[in-house]
Amino acid sequence: MVCSYFEALRRLCYRVESHANDSHKKQDAALCVILSVTGVEVFLNVYFRILISEEPYKHAKQRILKDLDNQALLGRKLEDWPHIVFGEKIKFGSGIGQKFSKLKNLRNKLVHFSSTHESIEVPGITINGMADTTAFNSLNEHASNEALETAEKFICEIFRLRGIEEKDICHALHLWTGKVPDIK
Repeated sequence: MVCSYFEALRRLCYRVESHANDSHKKQDAALCVILSVTGVEVFLNVYFRILISEEPYKHAKQRILKDLDNQALLGRKLEDWPHIVFGEKIKFGSGIGQKFSKLKNLRNKLVHFSSTHESIEVPGITINGMADTTAFNSLNEHASNEALETAEKFICEIFRLRGIEEKDICHALHLWTGKVPDIK
């Protein structure tokens, strides 16, 4: 499932680059942002569910299963699971943790946009409430690839926290997301 989400995300990123229409680029870039965060959440759900069946991580089994059963929010998983399972926290104040946090916030602005309670009236038309489209309007063709890259690098950070050696991280990413390693 994780591979399928990331393969779809890569296709969508390619499509954004090939659009001539700026409106279509913006629409598909929004979908890329949403899908990249969703892909990471699906990865977390599956990856940690598998990890807790391994001996070094069985101590976290009850908590992870409870969170999965209760459909814990992504923020809780990001904050708690690496610490509970690996004994290390993701640094959200810098690096890829901060970059993913910004991506998640952008996704939230696209999905959970705010609206005002003001009304605008012009002859024959009344508009009640205006949606804040600032986040959507800020998107461009680069947003899609940035979202994909951020999601991939964030997953690599989870691999690092687990203790996977740097030389093997690209192979783990390939296994989980389908991204072919760029080996030189």
